[in-house]
Amino acid sequence: MKRNQNSGANVKIFLRYLLTLIVVALVGFFFYREFQENWDTVSVHHLSFNFYYLAAAIMVTAAGFLLETYIWHIFVNDYLVRKLTFRDSMALYNTTAMLKYIPGKVWSYAAQITLTSSRGISKSLLIYINVICFICLIFSSGAYALYYYLFYLKTLPLTISAMICGLFFILFFIFVRRNTAIINYLINLINRIFRRDIQPVKIRKSLLLYIQLLYLLDYIPAGCGMYLLARGIGLDIPFSSIAALTAALAVSLVSGYIVFFSPGGLGVREGTMLLILKQFSTVHAALILPLAMRLIYIIIELFLGAIGILLSMKSGLFAACLKTGFKK
Repeated sequence: MKRNQNSGANVKIFLRYLLTLIVVALVGFFFYREFQENWDTVSVHHLSFNFYYLAAAIMVTAAGFLLETYIWHIFVNDYLVRKLTFRDSMALYNTTAMLKYIPGKVWSYAAQITLTSSRGISKSLLIYINVICFICLIFSSGAYALYYYLFYLKTLPLTISAMICGLFFILFFIFVRRNTAIINYLINLINRIFRRDIQPVKIRKSLLLYIQLLYLLDYIPAGCGMYLLARGIGLDIPFSSIAALTAALAVSLVSGYIVFFSPGGLGVREGTMLLILKQFSTVHAALILPLAMRLIYIIIELFLGAIGILLSMKSGLFAACLKTGFKK
């Protein structure tokens, strides 16, 4: 029986890595074809670096990452008697966030569960928090995407745009009113499919609305950082396009989460961003900016992850995991 289970697990791991390679290869080929077809346009554009804009882009984008840490911090603390300091949350959240570049994202969640178990945070709570945060992220991304397509591009009549927005807000209202029942239904579904015993958790509506507001605000430094990055590498994107840049970033971020087997959404996010950027920017900007944005993200994630590791070592978090989490 154990041999069959191990072979089944090995097949799943193999398929996960195979899907990752296929997706990354397809997106890489897509970018290659785009560069090949538009090389005449791209080759005449010479990148000019403005290090002041680049530094500002990194700092503003990093502020968005810290806001994500704060969202996780207030969410977890709402269920704890012994509260975490923001420094503790920096250590726990940013240390595990680096592992999302391992295919499947499972390693990031597994490490988060292991590290936080020494602080009395249950597995059920962490899974619940990740599910809630993902849904809030979808609503926030949807809001920016609706603004871009319905009111920036104005591709549909005003009445239809108003109806779509109304439906969006109705869905959000239902989620806020019935979030406990909806999330617990999803958790019970996970229990049946994966044969887990995850206990339902209840969230206050005021906390849910606060988290949703923070996710909406989180896209502001992300969009501004993307605009500053474009200026920093000499791409001619007007300031009036900052809302469109934010929408492109929002949609690409969600697409990277949905294609969960792609490490950190690698390739998927860049491909999605390319398709959206081509609608309102030049070809060379649509090709170069997604790649430059990924580089900036990796730099920030590695930097914050290194800070998280140092804080974890200083606070004895890894030593506590050796006594509790790793032995379980």
